[in-house]
Amino acid sequence: MAIQTTSNTAFAPKTDFALDTGRLHEKIAQALVEYADQPFLTTALPTGHSETTDFKTAIASAQRLAAYLREDLGYAEGDVVAIQSPNCTSYIVSLLGVFLAGLKVTNVNPLYTAAETRRQLKDSGARCVIGSTIFSEMIEEAVEGTSVDKVIAISVTDFFKPMTRAALNFLLRKVKKLDRPFQGAHSTLNEILSNTVVTEIDNFDRVAALDPERDTIYQYSGGTTGVSKGVRLTEQGLMSNIAQFSIASPELLLTPKQTMLLALPVYHVFGMLASVIAITNGGHLVLIPNPRPLTNMKPAFKKFKPDVFPGVNTLFEKLLEEDWFQEYGQSIKITISGAAALHDHTAQNWMAATQSNIIEGYGMTEATTLIAVRDHSVSKSSGSAGRAFPGTEIRILHNDLITDQPDLVGEILISGPQVMKGYLGREQETENAYLGEWFKTGDMGRFDEDGELYIVDRCKDMVLVGGFNVFPNEVDGVLSTCPGVTEAAAAGIRAQSGSEELHAFVVTSDPKCTAQAVLAHCRNELTGYKVPRKVHFIEELPKNPIGKILRRHLQDHA
Repeated sequence: MAIQTTSNTAFAPKTDFALDTGRLHEKIAQALVEYADQPFLTTALPTGHSETTDFKTAIASAQRLAAYLREDLGYAEGDVVAIQSPNCTSYIVSLLGVFLAGLKVTNVNPLYTAAETRRQLKDSGARCVIGSTIFSEMIEEAVEGTSVDKVIAISVTDFFKPMTRAALNFLLRKVKKLDRPFQGAHSTLNEILSNTVVTEIDNFDRVAALDPERDTIYQYSGGTTGVSKGVRLTEQGLMSNIAQFSIASPELLLTPKQTMLLALPVYHVFGMLASVIAITNGGHLVLIPNPRPLTNMKPAFKKFKPDVFPGVNTLFEKLLEEDWFQEYGQSIKITISGAAALHDHTAQNWMAATQSNIIEGYGMTEATTLIAVRDHSVSKSSGSAGRAFPGTEIRILHNDLITDQPDLVGEILISGPQVMKGYLGREQETENAYLGEWFKTGDMGRFDEDGELYIVDRCKDMVLVGGFNVFPNEVDGVLSTCPGVTEAAAAGIRAQSGSEELHAFVVTSDPKCTAQAVLAHCRNELTGYKVPRKVHFIEELPKNPIGKILRRHLQDHA
């Protein structure tokens, strides 16, 4: 294939400058000095209980954890630590501790089943799991047959005062039955912080000696094949994305006087970037362990009056329906939208209700987080994803032409310092993901006359369910193992509300193979958001001449 390149220099992004990224350990050390006694992390529970930890305490705790990982456990550069937990102070402390130890981190979706967790632990080669006691039974099952040799238990109550922690633990374990200690010879974070004899804490010097372009994060993403794979992200890529933020939207960089309420999960790149921005700029981060039901967030909104609120389209829509939000959402000054495209009517209603500006980002795991950004106070282009981040180039592959000419639809190509190093252990997939220097996003898009980017379609078969990416191939595999199923396929169906739903299309001749049976089978094998909303029984699956399922034709059977 002969590839040609054209460029519209009238709105080509500026790339001839060096990003002043800095090093993450320098930012942490600076925060320790400048913001020592200022609020840093707050875990806010739906009961109304909350506990705030200052920068000095949080960073000192991270340093001790780092020393424990290196000195007591003997982990060295290249070793991988997995973190699986809802949002809480201990999650951020653990994230910082792994980094200061010079190790790699892999964030594990806390909604994963034991089988899904085990798959990621094996693929990443994780030696240690830092996991929430809420998921103790699942994690204990998941680590079997993996390279994990240590489990460190953390809890949403770790940094609460002792009396409050004891009362909350009793509530979680005895009343709610949501929490239980890990069995066996495992350590808790509080034990490590209280009892570990630290002979040396040289975290900052240790990390300073490491290559900023080393693998730092193995962030797992589904990909178009439906097989979860590790995206190799670097410290340099993470800091580049923050530097790009500071140029494109400097108002998003929290100040010590600002509070960000984070309901988005830290295990996701969007939530992780938001938390690192708070770390590096002295902002106060209020963490919501479980935002569902939405009333769980009410006490935090009422007490902390957040200035900045990151979210997704579905979250904004649901909050606007809450009576309490009409009063307590007024503190929001800046809203950050990501993950799925923000509907224009949602944006208008949100800005009217909160009087806040919306900064909308387009990105993906393979780009650390963000590629382009749209400021709704400036851009009036309906449906636009905005303009390329500084230092990032975006092009369209239209037939065999790489171009940024307007109105030509094709696959979106990107190049920039935040782009991944590749997929862990998948050289062929890494090679297939690039066209020369350009990373192929799998998304279809176009430019308008003003150089703003529009997303036409997202990753073809991928379905966005409540802000989560669901890849039908994975669901197909589970459906095929259901008793009585001859063949089956999953596909995204547009609901009347405009959002996508995942539906299953099943071929069977067994009268015992009912919709209820199919859904029950899926619930045993899949995370909740991956379970199909409806089951349709059809005579045969639509296929092309070589036997590939034509998913788009399945909509005719819904």
